[in-house]
Amino acid sequence: MPLRALKTHLIDTILPVWLKLAFDGDAAQFVEALVLDGSQTGSTVVRTRTAARQIYVFAHAYCQNAAPREALDKAQIAFDSLRSICWIPGERPGFARSYDRKASRVVDPEIDLYDQSCVLLALAWLFKATGNNLYKSIADETLAAIDTTLAADFGGWAETASGDLPRRQNPHMHFFEACLALWETDGSHGYVTRAHDIFALFQTHFYDPKCGLLREFFGPAWEISNEYGSDRIEPGHMAEWVWLIRKYEKLAKGNYAQLCSDLLAASQRCRNGSTVPFILDEVFDDGRISKNSRRLWPQTELLKAYIAEYVAQNDPINLTNARELAAQIMTEYLSHPPYGMWRDCFDGAGNFIATSIPGSSLYHLWTLVADLDLEGMEIERTNKGSVVQTTLAMPRVASM
Repeated sequence: MPLRALKTHLIDTILPVWLKLAFDGDAAQFVEALVLDGSQTGSTVVRTRTAARQIYVFAHAYCQNAAPREALDKAQIAFDSLRSICWIPGERPGFARSYDRKASRVVDPEIDLYDQSCVLLALAWLFKATGNNLYKSIADETLAAIDTTLAADFGGWAETASGDLPRRQNPHMHFFEACLALWETDGSHGYVTRAHDIFALFQTHFYDPKCGLLREFFGPAWEISNEYGSDRIEPGHMAEWVWLIRKYEKLAKGNYAQLCSDLLAASQRCRNGSTVPFILDEVFDDGRISKNSRRLWPQTELLKAYIAEYVAQNDPINLTNARELAAQIMTEYLSHPPYGMWRDCFDGAGNFIATSIPGSSLYHLWTLVADLDLEGMEIERTNKGSVVQTTLAMPRVASM
């Protein structure tokens, strides 16, 4: 079955291969990317978000009994390195945007909400995997830093300490994701409150009900204007919000079925042809193509949305779409050399155009598989066409 094959390939092949090839033992850190032959790149610069996401993957995989041997140890070592180099103390604290893993120095000192959010996600699962209260304390410290350093007018948080424009929804989306993870693993009031606040921001500013689209870029007071790139739409993010809203719906005990259905339909329309299963990287709000390319990550987010909608609504169409897209992802993105790697980007004509194997994509692949595991079921279909749900092994967590 395509979903089973995808899950098995990621856990049995991709995770151990990536841990072996992409962890720099001398620097005690994961790399930003591998070159196309699977070797480490000449660049030693790593973005905080990329390091944190790889740390998250292996901590969460440990909790799901899916981690390779030594994965949790390496994740903890990598986090220690990240924090020792990138944490900027003082009146406006936070994690720097990027650093040189070999020289152990900050490269870009900008404090970005996106990076803080990825660190929080890693901390949520390091805490759950180990039971070490240090990770909870650092998460609380990071949350306080966000409130101090990235305080903003007009709702939400500044995306950078410098107050750069345009305003961006994506860092808030990942802050929402991190708060949901901390809500699940910790339950502290501060994370619950912020999750509610971010979803309210989604409803009032990010989602545009007039056109049924998710806006990405805004003016300083969340104005929608082409001057700030508000006409640019990312289909992968619309699908990603479906997955996140369904998680929020369970925790908050709400009902957002119509919103999720509308977002998924809008994402599905952003293709280069009606028979193509893959969504594009970016379009304009009038339907014109802005970026005629398709990275791996939007496809994983679309697949996650299909699965989330099937689980929520028991709609066989979403299950069929999920199985078909899983098969296409395996064939197009995951079935080529080097072993255990992925082909990250194609142009609109189907030509492979990626110049590296980015570590950031591992996060998108893992959250797809982790979501299946967290539901506690493998979705299959029998010869008679009935749906069978087979319980997986219980996830492994540290005693609290």
